[in-house]
Amino acid sequence: MERINIWNKDIPLFDENIKNEENKFAGTIIPYLVEEDDDDIKKRGAMIILPGGGYGFCSDEGEKMARWFNFFGINAFVLDYRVAPYKHPAPIIDAKRAIRYVKYNAEKFNIDPNKVGVIGFSAGGHLAGCVAEFFDKFEQESNDEIDKICAKPDLAVLCYPVVSLCESYTHEGSAQNLVGEDKELRKMLSLEKNVREDMPEMFLWHTVEDASVNVINTLELGVALKNKNVPYSLHIFNKGAHGSVLAENIEETKQWSDCLKTLLKNRGFIDKQSYRWL
Repeated sequence: MERINIWNKDIPLFDENIKNEENKFAGTIIPYLVEEDDDDIKKRGAMIILPGGGYGFCSDEGEKMARWFNFFGINAFVLDYRVAPYKHPAPIIDAKRAIRYVKYNAEKFNIDPNKVGVIGFSAGGHLAGCVAEFFDKFEQESNDEIDKICAKPDLAVLCYPVVSLCESYTHEGSAQNLVGEDKELRKMLSLEKNVREDMPEMFLWHTVEDASVNVINTLELGVALKNKNVPYSLHIFNKGAHGSVLAENIEETKQWSDCLKTLLKNRGFIDKQSYRWL
């Protein structure tokens, strides 16, 4: 698939000394676009996919999820964002740039710029939450036209996410890779402590059996969203290891994607002609 650089030049916080394999494709997106009928091109919803990997690498959830979105008439973009030894705010800068890039090129990609969401897995779920909470924070000075576009997503989907970076249930590997030992920054980037009322709608799911990222992360974020009256849905399933993605072979847990389909339909991300698949 074609990789697209989301930065033309002057990449914020770029470090020419960082050349590890895990950052080989950092700052690029792979588009997965629905094949259009030349006689009936539609403005589609879009989802930007943020893979997991503990902020140490970008894992391979992206393509499977992108194909799922395509099946329901949604264009998808898999982002490779900067990971360790890059620290905060490099990953969130990349994620917000991806949102801005897709919105800026809405005409090119046949998408509705008002229907651009993010979905993240594990540490990518934390990054999706950061975008939802800090869409106007940690900005870098820029004269780029793309960076003038609002980075607020229209929907944020967090799948078995890392949430807290400062509690006993923290996923320590993600916290170390993103911020190291900085306690103040760990608290600042703990999603459950920084919910704000103007966040986009959120969709959360997790499993009790997850032995890598404690389900308490998602439960605590749900409480925080409720307290700030942010619209959200939360789905907890018993079965399923960390990294289950679509959980196709886990009878109960695979229902999470049906719940997401309903939300995407209600929010207008799914084209009406695709309703027959729901």
